This record gives sequence, structure tokens and C-alpha cells, in this order.
Amino acid sequence: MRETNGKTLLVEGWAFVAVFVIAFFGGFLIGDLASSPETETVLAPPSEQEEAAGTEGAGNATEVEGESGGAATEETAQLEGGAKVFASNGCGSCHTFAAANSTGTTGPDLNEFLAPDDDKAGIEEMIVEPNSEIAEGFTANVMPQSYGQSLSPGELEQLVQFLIENSPAGGAKPEGPGGEENDVGGPSN
Repeated sequence: MRETNGKTLLVEGWAFVAVFVIAFFGGFLIGDLASSPETETVLAPPSEQEEAAGTEGAGNATEVEGESGGAATEETAQLEGGAKVFASNGCGSCHTFAAANSTGTTGPDLNEFLAPDDDKAGIEEMIVEPNSEIAEGFTANVMPQSYGQSLSPGELEQLVQFLIENSPAGGAKPEGPGGEENDVGGPSN
């Protein structure tokens, strides 16, 4: 058997404390890193009716309308498609956008950044050439430059329409009580 003296006990005690502290803080850091402050947008799986409608003719609003019993129009289908494109390309991980329930902060808040004078062509350019217009307080080369290649023309159109319909962009939103958006005092001269 081994004889233990005070010095050996002290060294072993400190070694135990050191291992414990390293394990504790290592576990804390790993746990903290796993709980990212960014929110990920997750789409619910499609219902059986949606799957059936999708396999019979994707994008055919008449078939969707007949099977679901609702009033799904081509515009509604396009907006839903735009929401899926937004979510599946991770847009919500960088951008806050109320219509997508996203709260990303890496890029500008799309509820505020997209303005009434932003039209379809302008928004499309912001997506496929993101460095063409940089929001104040943000830097270039953060948003991927590849959306022009990775999104099909249809996906890009759906995404742009989704952004226009759910933000101030496009200028076709209802105007305020004074005839001009947010102007309660009437039209200005």
C-alpha cells in the first residue's frame, strides 16, 4: 500500500479542483454556444391535403382551391411559396421580418429597410446583387452573393412578391387617413 503524506494529498486535491473547474467551465461554454441567440425559422410539415395538391399540380391554384375548400388564389399560392423560399434559404436567420416571424439581426430589419419606393426590380437587385445597396449601419459582403444562381426565376419572383406584399415596399399599401401614408394632416403641398 502507498503511504500518503500531506504534500501528496495537497497535490491530488489541487489536481481534482483543477479538473473540476475545467470540466465545469467547458460544459458551461459548450452549453452556452449551443443556445444561439439567433432564431431559426422552421416550417411545419405540409398537411396531407397540401401534399396531395402539391403532387397533382404544384402552383395550380384551382386544384388547391378545390381540395382545400378555401379561397386559395394564384397570388396566395405565390405568397406562400415566397414564405417558403424565405425560410428555406435562411433569410430569417439574418433578417427580422414580421411576416416570417423571424428576428435575425445580422442584416437589416426588412420591416423598416424596405421602403414604399422599392419596386420589384429594386428588391430583386437587392437579393441577387446585395452589395448594390447597403443599409446604413451594415457592411458589404455579409449577405451571400450567390442568390442569383441558387434561386430559380420562379423562386426569386415568389420571394420578391412575398417581401412586397408584407412590407412597406411596392407603394401599393393603403394610405393613411389624410390621403398620404402616415400623414394624418392631409396632403402636403
